[in-house]
Amino acid sequence: MRLLLIVISDATRQEWAQSVAAACGVADPKIFWGSPVQAAAKLAEHQITPSHLVLDIGARGSDVLDEIDQLAQHCEAGTRVVAVGDTNDIQLYRSLIARGVMEYLPMPADAAEIARILTTPVAAAPPPPVAPVPIPVAPAPAPAAPSSAARHVITFMSAGSGDGASTAALNTAYALSQQFNGATVLVDMDYQFGMVAKHLDLQNQYGIRDLFDHPERGVDATLIKRMVASYGKLDVITAPAELRYLPNVTPDAIRGLVDTLSQSYTNVILDLPHVWLPWMETACKESTQLVLVSQLWLKSVSHAARMMRVFRDINIPMERIVTVINRSGAKFKEAIEPKDFERVCGTEIDFTLANDIKTISAAEAAARSVFEMDESQLARDINRLARGLVGLTTTNHGAVKGGGGLLAGLRKKRDS
Repeated sequence: MRLLLIVISDATRQEWAQSVAAACGVADPKIFWGSPVQAAAKLAEHQITPSHLVLDIGARGSDVLDEIDQLAQHCEAGTRVVAVGDTNDIQLYRSLIARGVMEYLPMPADAAEIARILTTPVAAAPPPPVAPVPIPVAPAPAPAAPSSAARHVITFMSAGSGDGASTAALNTAYALSQQFNGATVLVDMDYQFGMVAKHLDLQNQYGIRDLFDHPERGVDATLIKRMVASYGKLDVITAPAELRYLPNVTPDAIRGLVDTLSQSYTNVILDLPHVWLPWMETACKESTQLVLVSQLWLKSVSHAARMMRVFRDINIPMERIVTVINRSGAKFKEAIEPKDFERVCGTEIDFTLANDIKTISAAEAAARSVFEMDESQLARDINRLARGLVGLTTTNHGAVKGGGGLLAGLRKKRDS
């Protein structure tokens, strides 16, 4: 970086600004305290132009836009800008992106994420969110589909914490095990906060910990049998109960786990934690489908867009990614429209799950799946998701039949 400028709205954020500079590898950043217009005046006074800019707008809203325009006049062409602030406002987000800001992140913004955005080569950066991001004409070679014998290795991830990927994974796995005559295993990979065992009232002293504690033994059918607990037709590999458990999970351990499970199960469902660790890239690449669960509010959409960039960076084919909007119809204070989600994330929404806290709460209290409760729209939505993930559709009479390919008919607009 030729010159990194960090504008903070409050003097208490000085330490945060230093952490951003450190993450960017810059020893001598310019840190200004004040408004964008005051920063513009200082740039003019010192006759400097930044090549990279982190702009903290604090709690301000659209009133700050004119000041940002003034600041832009003192920046060189191509200055890379990340804005942060305390306001969750989709209109403000759109206005900032329209002005060429690369990303707007709610505070407290992660320094490493800011550094990653600022230092990503221009050619690899996604275009402004005015239309779905096209797949490059000549992409790098895509990772080969998992070589396992399983038909489906399906990974669930939440865009934002609490978006409901674990609930979706559990109930989708249950639907697959009960309705489609395919042996199904659900693996709770959230080894610190995983709740599948609690939600289904399962007792297993081993679970996934048996693999992580002894990676040198490798994974075989005997170990799988030891790790698995059963809930009806659904097999489950549970997370440890110890909160402070911090195993050293290797990519080889994940590959071995998926390969071995794939010899015995038609459907392998992985529920990943809401964090990014080195082994998670391997889990994503080993998957035939990657399900990203989000909600329609600014925090979730912002994180979903970040994750989509990561998926492109690690060369996950877009046709493997399935986007699911959870709690559809909820009246959030900062709710956004589905079309805004699609524009910002550069992908279409594939499925929606009804906002039904009552059914979810009742199922968790009874340690059951949503399919074992009273009939609900949520259960019907998850059933439709399960069918789509394994390439099945329904006839007009409701019978299950082959769907002519994964998610056939649901991606016409995306592939056209």
